Amino acid sequence: DGSFRKNYPGNGWFYREDLDGFVAPQPYPSWVLDESTGRYYAPVDYPNDGKVYSWNEETTSWEESE
Repeated sequence: DGSFRKNYPGNGWFYREDLDGFVAPQPYPSWVLDESTGRYYAPVDYPNDGKVYSWNEETTSWEESE
């Protein structure tokens, strides 16, 4: 369930001794690591309107996918 060492390690993941957990590579420079879960999150919440979005790092926002 990922409760031991925060996450199951994946290909390219690394162990952070200071967090005592496995962390994936940072997906985008603007994304922030939640140290309690060992997961990165966008600085803006994903829209909850049923549409599909992709992250735009230049504008640091979600853009609707076509």
